Amino acid sequence: MSTTYDLKLVVLSILIATVASFSAFSMVERYRSASSKNKKIAWNLCGALVMGIGIWAMHFIGMLALKFPIPVTYDIPITILSIVPVIFAFSAVMWLMTLETFSHYRLLIGGLLLGSGIGLMHYIGMAAMRLNAVMVHDNTVVYFSTLIAVILAIVALKIQYAAINQNQSEFINKKQLFSAIVMGFASSGMHYTAMTAVQFMPLTTNKVIDGVSPITLALIVTVVVLVLLLLAILIPHLLRYKQIINTVNEDAIRLHAMMDTSIDAIIQMNGTGDIIGWSSRAQHIFGWTSNDALGQELAKLILPVQFRDSHRQALKRFLVTGEGASLGNIIEIEALHQDGHNIPIELTSSVITLTDGVEFNSIIRDISQRKKAEAKLILANKELAFQNQEKDKRAAELALAAIVFSHTREGIIITNASADIIKVNDTFTEVTGYSRQEAVGQNIHFFQSDKESPEFYTLMWQAVNTKGYWIGTIWNRRKNGEMYPENLTLSAVTNTASEISHYVALYSDITQLNKSHQSQLERMAHFDNLTNLPNRTLLADRLNQAILKSSQYDKLLAVTFLNLDGFKAINDIHGHHVGDDLLIAISLRMKKAIREGDTLSRIGGDEFVLVLTDLAKSDDCNQVLERLLLAASDPVTIGDLVLNVSASIGVTFYPKDGADSGILMRNADQAMYVAKQSGKNCYHLFDSADYDVVNRQQESLANIRAALTKREFVLYYQPKVNMSTGAMVGVEALIRWQHPVRGLVPPLDFLPIIENHTISLDIGEWVIDTALSQISQWQSIGVKFPISVNISAHQLQQTNFVERLATLLAAHPDVSPHLLELEVLETSALNDINYIIATMNACISLGVKFSLDDFGTGYSSLTYLRRLPASVIKIDQTFIRDMLTDADDLAIVLAVVSLAKAFRIEVIAEGVETVEHGTALLELGCELAQGYGIARPMPASEVLTWLDTWKPNSAWLS
Repeated sequence: MSTTYDLKLVVLSILIATVASFSAFSMVERYRSASSKNKKIAWNLCGALVMGIGIWAMHFIGMLALKFPIPVTYDIPITILSIVPVIFAFSAVMWLMTLETFSHYRLLIGGLLLGSGIGLMHYIGMAAMRLNAVMVHDNTVVYFSTLIAVILAIVALKIQYAAINQNQSEFINKKQLFSAIVMGFASSGMHYTAMTAVQFMPLTTNKVIDGVSPITLALIVTVVVLVLLLLAILIPHLLRYKQIINTVNEDAIRLHAMMDTSIDAIIQMNGTGDIIGWSSRAQHIFGWTSNDALGQELAKLILPVQFRDSHRQALKRFLVTGEGASLGNIIEIEALHQDGHNIPIELTSSVITLTDGVEFNSIIRDISQRKKAEAKLILANKELAFQNQEKDKRAAELALAAIVFSHTREGIIITNASADIIKVNDTFTEVTGYSRQEAVGQNIHFFQSDKESPEFYTLMWQAVNTKGYWIGTIWNRRKNGEMYPENLTLSAVTNTASEISHYVALYSDITQLNKSHQSQLERMAHFDNLTNLPNRTLLADRLNQAILKSSQYDKLLAVTFLNLDGFKAINDIHGHHVGDDLLIAISLRMKKAIREGDTLSRIGGDEFVLVLTDLAKSDDCNQVLERLLLAASDPVTIGDLVLNVSASIGVTFYPKDGADSGILMRNADQAMYVAKQSGKNCYHLFDSADYDVVNRQQESLANIRAALTKREFVLYYQPKVNMSTGAMVGVEALIRWQHPVRGLVPPLDFLPIIENHTISLDIGEWVIDTALSQISQWQSIGVKFPISVNISAHQLQQTNFVERLATLLAAHPDVSPHLLELEVLETSALNDINYIIATMNACISLGVKFSLDDFGTGYSSLTYLRRLPASVIKIDQTFIRDMLTDADDLAIVLAVVSLAKAFRIEVIAEGVETVEHGTALLELGCELAQGYGIARPMPASEVLTWLDTWKPNSAWLS
């Protein structure tokens, strides 16, 4: 007999099975979370009923969807009985799923129970059919249909177990929905597969069917079942929602109770930095009420001003990167009370990530009392440590005193206030021959000899009792009667009442100082230890004798004062040991250069004095002086170093320039000073006019130092431009003296005076610091260009120049070092090329740049130019000035520009005074220039105005 299906009813049956499975699975979670046994039983029964009714409805509607050509009726009791297997099976499965673990074994049992229950329900339902036909089953398909139900039931239960362990606050869980669909297909798949296993063999087909149509009956069953399933779905979720709301409310109550009862303040902040939670303890610590604090910016309310910006920046950084350095860490900071005073607090912050942003929780503890206690503890520990140190120090001193007393090679005698001996050391016994027992109790006068007078001892004891000590040489007597000399220090010891309680005698036996020692002492007293030349003492004696001899024989006497040029730099750069070796070498040379009978003396450092005697006329000393200059200026090789110095010599004559040795020495010193000012490596004969020169020099130096103190120096700035584009590429800082009387003093009136003086270093550092400050000021208004400053050779050769430059740069952290350019004279760079290169490279590592100033005026060398790390060379203005009329100057300028291009170094011309100069330079390939034809030096306040109005000559523009 052939049968057909109503497709609509088939789909409806599958949908009902899916909805029923979803409803039943929803009750599994309620069953798991039920607090009492009765509730668990109730939820188990409800879930089993819902699953049974749903699958039974699916089966019944599926049967109704089958269209028979013969009448079909159902046995009502058997039909109702068919629900029971699924109810019992799912009840057992719910129990298995709520156990502590849902193992694979339990999963298999659950799948077999549920699949078998579905199959049993199906065949009981078919047994309830009443029709005029015989049902014949294909056993293989029957078993396969049951297997389908078991396998899909296992899959559904596996998915559902994973679903109930996820977020239970969601109304529809994706895994739960998927498990319901699988379960729906498990029951419907088993049903329709099983229906293909049966064949209906009709007995007769002439009976007429009366009653309700299958579709109508299916709809009635569907409506009733769907209503029941909808209630089964909604009720658990409504109960779950109510439970969640209650839980949230209880958590909120507990949170507020915890916040209000905690000894720590709890503050909550949203992602914009505003306060959204403020506990009562926070009000106690900071003074602000909850109404005052809520909605306020946390940084503005409780953070000191200096911390607010960093807090805001950290908050912004966290919102972008999700990283916060202080999150999760306990930190100590200063917070702000309502009344304005600072509070030390301990802060722990954490972040809560929400669906619509983040919130921050901060636990704050007032640690004011702890800090006070810590401060007291630290103070107490320091005091205790100090006391312990004092005790240890005292114990160490006593131990050391005992060691010194016992082991010193000086004799020690300790007496009471009456000068009776109470203690002596071992050296006393060795020196005097008296044992400790023989000496103790004797008066200290017991050892006196007859060599000292009573008056001597009276004066000695007067000094001890008035000044507290006496030091000198005294003769005493040994036990065997021998007298011996000793160096004695006799001291008085007073008690807390300032009364003398003891005397201490410390002495050394000096008998062993023989004539050889006396001779050595004599030499040490009259000769320089380093060079073995006569020292100042012996010089004074010999000079006085030479003056007497010259006066007696009517001869001239020359006193020369010699100072080595450049020695200090060598000493600073290479060390004192190299400087000492250099002094020894030059001393030997100069000693060979003088005549027999002359006296060459070293009076200190790099200063020497030569006394030339028996001169008939002043010119007689010229040859000796020339030999001295040559001896000093010839290179000296020390190890791997080749050193060059020279000498400046001042000469004065007796009796022409003075009759006193002191006056002669002073005159020679003054003449030597003039020789240095005259260019060094020369000698100068004393002239009374030298006094005026030196005095004026000293007065000028004093005035310049006072000007620096009074801030009378100012910097003018001369623009440097690119002539082909008109762009300003920087400025050169030029010092001026704003004298209160003389007005604006140009640099040539005072810079030569301070050359190689200490004041030049102070002024050089002032120029760098002022230039850096000016860069900072211009940067603050959006203007940025480099400033070049001139560095003297004396300043560049200082051993601490790099360190001092780093300090000046560090004082202006907002200024990029590359905006500072140091201009050094070519000649200064060539004095000690290796040292200068090392210094320049160290400065370049700090970020500054170098340029070679007045290029072409020194002893230019391609080798030096290649090695020097300068980025700019500046053509001296003496060549620029006459380049239009002097072919030699033009050739020099062209050569310098070509050199610069060859070495890839920028070149700039100074002294550009006319348009024609600029045009000629551009034709030679030099684009950078400065000079009066572009702009005169001007105060910083006028630079920006000049820049706004500056227009290059049209002939220059490319």
